[in-house]
Amino acid sequence: MSVHALSHIKSIGEGWTLPHLFYCDDGHEYVVKLMNNHQGPGVLANEYIAFRLAKLLDLPAAEYKVVNISYDLVEIFPALKKLRVPAGPHIGCLFAEQAITLKKKVDLSVCKNIRTMAGMIVFDHWIKNWDRYVTGANLLLLQDTKQLLLIDHSNAFCGPEWDTKDIIKSTDTMEVYWGHYYEIFAPYIDGPDPFEPYLSVLEALDRRKLEQAVSGVPGQWKISTKKLDYLIDFLYGRKDLVRGALMQLQDKFPIWSKH
Repeated sequence: MSVHALSHIKSIGEGWTLPHLFYCDDGHEYVVKLMNNHQGPGVLANEYIAFRLAKLLDLPAAEYKVVNISYDLVEIFPALKKLRVPAGPHIGCLFAEQAITLKKKVDLSVCKNIRTMAGMIVFDHWIKNWDRYVTGANLLLLQDTKQLLLIDHSNAFCGPEWDTKDIIKSTDTMEVYWGHYYEIFAPYIDGPDPFEPYLSVLEALDRRKLEQAVSGVPGQWKISTKKLDYLIDFLYGRKDLVRGALMQLQDKFPIWSKH
């Protein structure tokens, strides 16, 4: 789950975290969020954990890896030196050259994995990822393979601040999300019980799997063991609340609403 950066390509210059593109020792390019980004290192932990949780539900999340940046690399590239990029572990998303965000107009009917967007809605409610339904920037369409990919979970788990009080408060309460970037998928995922396959998998997750998913967070990201324990409680408590929350969306789905 980790690679080493070999060269800095450019600044991406998008979003709150202003990521950078790096070429790494596995032969791939990664869009990297740096430890000293404006939102803090909690962003990196959110991305790391959310990716691993998405895989538990077999969702099409973009590949994330820890990207190690050496002191020598920072010294070589003036852009990194100017930003005072700390040596150590950062987080990178595998760069997809053929990808476009859903901020652009796309033909969803060509998407080969569009039914997995039911799982996306389940997932977002579970991890409290409140911003995907309002922005098309957190979903990619790979134009060559016609696959949708989930990206950018910086604001999951009550945000990058890792405020313990907020995490505890949200363990047994759940808001219902709905907006344009959920609504556009409704015609493609509607059915007698559109969320059931993902809800069953989610509800069957045991605590051990959640512990494994949050393990291995680099110490440099400054997330304490106690905070990780609170997050496990958060995830374990919320997994059984998602079904009830989604029932409040039944009227958004013509077929489902008749069952």
